[in-house]
Amino acid sequence: MLNHFYKKTCQGAVLAAFLCSGIVHADVSISEGWLRAVPPVSPTMAGYLTVTNNGAFSVKIIGVSSEVAGHTMLHSMKTLKDGTRKMGHLRHIMLEPGESFSLSPGGDHLMLMKLRRVPQPGESVTVCLMPEEGDEICANLPVLREAPEV
Repeated sequence: MLNHFYKKTCQGAVLAAFLCSGIVHADVSISEGWLRAVPPVSPTMAGYLTVTNNGAFSVKIIGVSSEVAGHTMLHSMKTLKDGTRKMGHLRHIMLEPGESFSLSPGGDHLMLMKLRRVPQPGESVTVCLMPEEGDEICANLPVLREAPEV
């Protein structure tokens, strides 16, 4: 009887520690993803996708990775007052439950830099988004010459 009590107490303590740890496995999906094909000598390529938080908790995406790139970044695109456009580092994407965020041509996007090899049209490349907490969210993105028709 006493052994049963200790077992239940320990199970409860482990559950409480897990729930209080702040680690939440995100329910995030990637859709409409693709990479823009570039010439075989290009050191960089851009990627686009929509990321959706299907879960009950906020998710903060803090980075991106891919096996074909030595360096990857989330990039922002801003139009300045003089009409010129400027790219910069997008530090994170915050997704509240039910929200989506699109990385699209002419706007915020992925940058794959220092390409180890240049993927060709027709190939698929694995790209992973890195949440602040939890496991990476990965998808195979096709390499295309032009944006797919939606």
